[in-house]
Amino acid sequence: MVVQCTILVSAKDYYSCELTRQIPVRVSIVTINGDAGFGIVETLTEDEGPIKQYVDELRSQPTTKEIEVTYQSPQAYWTRLVHKLDQDSIHNTILQSGCMTRLPIVVESGIQKHMVLAPSQKQLSLLLKELRSKFTSVEIRRIQSVPTGTYYIPLTEKQQSAFKLAYESGYYEIPRRSNLSELGQKLGIKRVAMQERIRRVETRIMHEFAENFL
Repeated sequence: MVVQCTILVSAKDYYSCELTRQIPVRVSIVTINGDAGFGIVETLTEDEGPIKQYVDELRSQPTTKEIEVTYQSPQAYWTRLVHKLDQDSIHNTILQSGCMTRLPIVVESGIQKHMVLAPSQKQLSLLLKELRSKFTSVEIRRIQSVPTGTYYIPLTEKQQSAFKLAYESGYYEIPRRSNLSELGQKLGIKRVAMQERIRRVETRIMHEFAENFL
């Protein structure tokens, strides 16, 4: 068993916290490779201005060594950022404490949100002590024990088959390339049964999302 929890961390003079406190954007860090981080910057308003401002501010940060926008739209920029901090990052502090973060790391309104896995309650306590010694504010949310290696949304075998078929058949694309009747025929079940399975899958996914990220 491992301990899983959400930890909210804020810090003064920490670039991502300071910038998102001032600029209405949400940053999702999806990949980290050494000093390089790959993220998606989304506007929290109806225009592109906050994203441009965030990227411009990042360029001016003394810790920023390189920044590249690999894709952009009025709603979101995909970025590659190389930076060198004078102090341990929040992410590195978690790793050095023997724990780990399940990506993405979400940064919004001056707060980094980490889904943390710890090998034991004792190790989690040591991590919290270390974070509180380095950063301004540390808040813990929703602690639970989970079996080692089962970091997925639990579905029955029938639900897995239904979801896999729906996804591969384009049911979740816009516009949809298949409907519930067609999917049900492929599984040899009625439309209402297919609808029930898909609804149960979607309910489990939404419940997991709400528990872990909201």
